[in-house]
Amino acid sequence: MRLLRFLTRRKHIGEVNASSDFVFQLSNHRLQYKAGGRTLIVSFDNAARPLNEKYVGRHTWGQKFYLGQGHSLLGVIARRRDWYRRHDLIEAFEAIKNQGFFESFSNVVFTGGSMGGYAAAAFAPFAPGCKVVAYSPQSTLKPDITPWENRFPEGTRQNWSLPFWDGADGVRHAGLCYIIYDNLDTFDRRHADRLSVGSHVVNLPIPGAGHGGAPMLNQIGIFKEVNRAMIAGELDPKWFFKTIRARRGTLLYREVLANHALARNHPTFAECVRRLAGP
Repeated sequence: MRLLRFLTRRKHIGEVNASSDFVFQLSNHRLQYKAGGRTLIVSFDNAARPLNEKYVGRHTWGQKFYLGQGHSLLGVIARRRDWYRRHDLIEAFEAIKNQGFFESFSNVVFTGGSMGGYAAAAFAPFAPGCKVVAYSPQSTLKPDITPWENRFPEGTRQNWSLPFWDGADGVRHAGLCYIIYDNLDTFDRRHADRLSVGSHVVNLPIPGAGHGGAPMLNQIGIFKEVNRAMIAGELDPKWFFKTIRARRGTLLYREVLANHALARNHPTFAECVRRLAGP
């Protein structure tokens, strides 16, 4: 029965190739592809987008930047915050992999933030040797593996018996993995620790960046430069850590630092930081 269901859905996916745009509607997701260059970006929605943006007509996360760089772009658009735990999505990825789609490119990059960062890591085995660029990713929300993770009850309730449930296993199949996260955030740090499965995993902690990381890089003004370097696999960690010192002058850094102080029961320090941030 499972094989019959897979074959039926695979027929629904149809034929794909790297030179032609395509869109496939699934039960909870949409795969939308725009053809470009020899680098393929596979970009997964974060958990905020289904809440804040309409599903119909939604662009791929980072679309303007990635297409502007001349890359091909496969967007995975989420209707709901389900952490990509759906049979038909996994089977769709299997179908396009079996057609040799990912092998059509010289460079494949899976990317996303938070929920999307989890998917970028977990789905990496579909393109062995790919790069993973994950912002504040969860490694998994499987309750018996990360019982300490209580921020995403909606995600924890999903079907974690499906395959590709563990990002830590997924990144073992990547050729290179960059993890950007706030190491002052206990939860994000613990997930990053789980994902650190080998020397090909490059941890890029940004203290005081908050959950996400990308907004801080934007405020510093280096988001595009950092992403270009990670896509090429040429990011210099020494340059990165030197450059992100500029975060100390951002409003976001002071707000996040104040929240960390409150979480650690240091209200006086939090108030001082907030005064520095201004009204």
